[in-house]
Amino acid sequence: MLRTDVAEDLRREFGEEGLLFPDYEGYCFANVPHTVASLLGADTGRTLPEDALADVGDDEVENVLVVLVDGLGFRQWRRERDHHGLLDRLSSAARITPLTSIYPSETAAAMETFHTGSLPAEHGVVGWNVYEPTADEEFEALPFLNKDGERPAISREELSAAESLYPELAADGISAHHVVPYETTHEGARRHGYETLEEFAEVVPETVEAADAPSYCFAYLPHVDAEAHRTGTDSADYRETVGEVLSAVESALAGLDGDTAEETLVVVTADHGHVNTDPERNVNLDRREALVAALRQHADGTPVKFSGSPRNVHLHLRADRVEEVAEALRADLDSRVFEPAEIFDRELFGDVGPSETFRRRLGDVVVSHRNLGVWWGDEEPDNLGYVGMHGGLHPEEMLVPFAAIRADELVE
Repeated sequence: MLRTDVAEDLRREFGEEGLLFPDYEGYCFANVPHTVASLLGADTGRTLPEDALADVGDDEVENVLVVLVDGLGFRQWRRERDHHGLLDRLSSAARITPLTSIYPSETAAAMETFHTGSLPAEHGVVGWNVYEPTADEEFEALPFLNKDGERPAISREELSAAESLYPELAADGISAHHVVPYETTHEGARRHGYETLEEFAEVVPETVEAADAPSYCFAYLPHVDAEAHRTGTDSADYRETVGEVLSAVESALAGLDGDTAEETLVVVTADHGHVNTDPERNVNLDRREALVAALRQHADGTPVKFSGSPRNVHLHLRADRVEEVAEALRADLDSRVFEPAEIFDRELFGDVGPSETFRRRLGDVVVSHRNLGVWWGDEEPDNLGYVGMHGGLHPEEMLVPFAAIRADELVE
């Protein structure tokens, strides 16, 4: 059952001028990891409302398998349901509850939230790009490299002010396993790598079946997000990619043996959706000479530019230019332009006390365009060439699905 009524309730309660703000206390992606932990007997933090799990039954589960399809928003789920049997079966047999993403609705911040159980205001990963004043350096949180392709001056442990969730789970006797296409993962979880979707479909059941129960297995798929960036969510290539990814998930679940399937709860979710922008109209900040001149400078005299992302731009400005820049952007762009006082007042990055790490990385002005990308197009032109983008507050990027069902009820 697709719970469109919850989506409408979220829009009414957390919507503002066509945008959608996070529901941190309730239906929020940030509460998924704690919900999974609670199903396995651990109390690690705030969970989703009970109705999100109303159809999973009262029997205890030995394994929870979270399949995270990066970028598959609630709108795309609804649209693609009729084109893939797995989505249709999930939509018929399980409750598909819409959740808001966090702010920013982007992978670097959301996945740090997912793996630590903390909010951006705590962990301090403010976007894909981070400016760390203590090192006077800009770097990409994923893959943790600076703009020269080198490791940042800070250590990987200093990327975030939050600790990995998995050692805490281990202390409660819960084993954590990550099926991921990259070489490292968070502390306390065992990595199981894959390179192709065919490998994914083999590694997932092997991992779940071999895990010491109770187990928390996480399987991550980046393919839909990558194609949405490239061609947008309305393209034939996007739809084909969604189909290929869902077929791999379907094969993975079919590979579970009968006993394991009975003991496994499957959660399918996403970190964010996408809004389709227009590369011909996306905004190049490098063309705004007054804005560039207002930026703070590195020790070598170059401006501090790369912080946040094209739908969550953090501008680190000279103290005497903040109000001028903010007002100019409000007058010129169809955007929400936030200054720190409003950010803290409305708890945009999380309804918690902000860490010192977050405070020093937060921009003096944060820009979230209504439906376009805004970035440094002369230096990183590829970013403004994306069609699908995320990181902002548009409902199509903010609403994500949460489906929970026992594996034996889903496999045909």
